[in-house]
Amino acid sequence: MRSFVLLSCVVALAACGSNANDLDEPLEQSESDYTSASGRLLDVEFDGEVLTADTAKAAIDRQMLYTIGHFNEHTSVSRLDKVTLTNIKSTPSGDLTRVTYHAKLPVSWGKKGTLPKTYELVLPKQLDFDGEEKFFNDYAESCVDWNAHDNSTGIFWYYYRPGDASCKLKAADVLRVTASVALSPENSKNKYPEYDRIWDDGALKAVVIFGKVEDGTKTESDRGIWSYNHFLSTMRKDLPNVKTTPASLPERPGIAVPEATIDSTLPNGTKVSITAFLVDNVREGGAEFETRYNALSTDADLIVYNGHAGLGQNVRKLATMGTFKKAKYQMFYMNGCDTFAYVDGSLAQSRGLLNKDDKDGTKYMEILTNSMPPNWDSLPNNTISLLRDLQKVDAPLTYKKILGNFDQSGIVVVTGEEDNTFKP
Repeated sequence: MRSFVLLSCVVALAACGSNANDLDEPLEQSESDYTSASGRLLDVEFDGEVLTADTAKAAIDRQMLYTIGHFNEHTSVSRLDKVTLTNIKSTPSGDLTRVTYHAKLPVSWGKKGTLPKTYELVLPKQLDFDGEEKFFNDYAESCVDWNAHDNSTGIFWYYYRPGDASCKLKAADVLRVTASVALSPENSKNKYPEYDRIWDDGALKAVVIFGKVEDGTKTESDRGIWSYNHFLSTMRKDLPNVKTTPASLPERPGIAVPEATIDSTLPNGTKVSITAFLVDNVREGGAEFETRYNALSTDADLIVYNGHAGLGQNVRKLATMGTFKKAKYQMFYMNGCDTFAYVDGSLAQSRGLLNKDDKDGTKYMEILTNSMPPNWDSLPNNTISLLRDLQKVDAPLTYKKILGNFDQSGIVVVTGEEDNTFKP
């Protein structure tokens, strides 16, 4: 487990998952800018140092991972795929190599109040196999989030909490550095979804995927199954003139009906079509699910995944799926733990290749992600809120107002909206 991942934790209310053996390294991400109702984007800069028996890059990458748990302790999260590293130098240090570097790290800051001007980072100093094993054995019981479970050397960085009162780190074991903090110029204001592009064909089409908390479960005691049922039940009541597929859709369909479509004709003649899926997890959804998703994704205006991030595997899998067409505007909502930190740039890159007038991959797309682990109940409820607000064509809302209507536990942000042109 040696590089960046999209991590999530399995806790009672958090949409997370920690049952993976391999971490994936993200692609370079193109989309930029940032809008949130409860977070702000900061640039955190510091001079780093790490000891290792491995390569300089591998050691720095592993040290950066610990910033995730570090900032989560303060209702925030770092974004590793956009860290800028400069002045990297390696010198011998006994049997190890001493690596120094300068880092500029974007951080989604979710704490209220005045922004800090500095931030103290406390990171493991030796990061190779032996160093991580020792750090885990020495501090996994004391420098850890209170609800950590199934903790191991490979994922300790996610649960790492150096500010805990019981955490007594030895000076020789850590890099302790005061980082400078500045408000990022990428914070944007008054950006809207492209309402005109969503409704240019007279319809709002959505694909909404729900993953289970535990693979193989069959009842609503699983909050993923409950979320699927709750979403469908609410949308059937919300929308007028509803027709469902299947026509005899049960009130609580669950695993008996793992795919359902709601079609509605609004009073002004426009239409809403929502297809919802229930899967154990995206990466093992199966050929039938992938075929259906690929067909529906082509014309979808909104695509939502609600569930475990699965150490990056579920979100990364979904990013490789889909059949998209030129100049089709689409919104994606990756609704799992800390997805802001780890969702990679594959969607932006593929969209950039599809549209030659879109080198950054954002002219026809933006992505909503979470800066923190969200409460599980917020997964269907935020999706419902988003669908309601996208129907407000006569009184459009800015992204900040749309996100302000969400449950704030996940600190949802949108990126890629910097080139949006719609104005009411």
